[in-house]
Amino acid sequence: MHRVPIAEGHLAYDDIGEGAAVLLLHDGTLDRRVWEPQSHAFPGYRVLTLDARGHGESSTPTTPYLRGDDVIALLDHLDLPDAYLVGQSMGGTSALDTAMDHPERVAGLVVSGCGTSEQYWRSSFVVGLLKEQMEHAFRRDTEGYVETFLRLWVDGPRRAPTEVDPSVRERCREMAMHTAVAHARPDPVFPGKAADTWDRLADIEAPLLGIVGELDCDDIHEMVGRVVSGVPNGALEVFEGAGHMVNLEQPQRFTATVRRFLDQLSDGRR
Repeated sequence: MHRVPIAEGHLAYDDIGEGAAVLLLHDGTLDRRVWEPQSHAFPGYRVLTLDARGHGESSTPTTPYLRGDDVIALLDHLDLPDAYLVGQSMGGTSALDTAMDHPERVAGLVVSGCGTSEQYWRSSFVVGLLKEQMEHAFRRDTEGYVETFLRLWVDGPRRAPTEVDPSVRERCREMAMHTAVAHARPDPVFPGKAADTWDRLADIEAPLLGIVGELDCDDIHEMVGRVVSGVPNGALEVFEGAGHMVNLEQPQRFTATVRRFLDQLSDGRR
């Protein structure tokens, strides 16, 4: 584990391989361990995995911040002019924020299971479980909070928990429990967001690949579609039979899809 010093502590990251930089940005409530199937799967690239503030081994935030600025802090720390950003869920929103506020630092984007950082929720499935999750948080019921998270973002609206690979569910439970215990604060500090993100999609010049699991919720499908159609150079790939956690449920296909996208962009830069 390496560290990027920041004003209120540090950001934790791993640095594997050599070549063009690929930065993997994880889902909310989880941490960089979610990328274990991919961290050694891109020979010829320098693969970076970063723990967002308030997650994994990074410091808990106590003052306002922007996730896009933390991405730039890592690139600056490593003297990298730019990187390919691969983000899932919260990590995808962070990648999009970075592309909008720091376009010269983003060579390409893969965003999975997300809209912009100005996401919205309309389906009764998501709205109901988010309310339930907040009730668990208010009661300091960590087990209930984590289980609700798993129902939302691992099982999803179209599967029972018993229909999900138990190893995927347990891996996510372990990461979510660590986040909930290690970073809990009575007065949590949430990150800021890039401004007017839905209106600024057309300004993103970097090529973008959007990924969504077939079994993910309707809100996610709608927002991924808006992102892909909103950027000038966007493409969409749907993973049949997968839910929100596509990189864990179908790691070989996910890795091959991202690798193909990165190789196409890298060939164009040579």
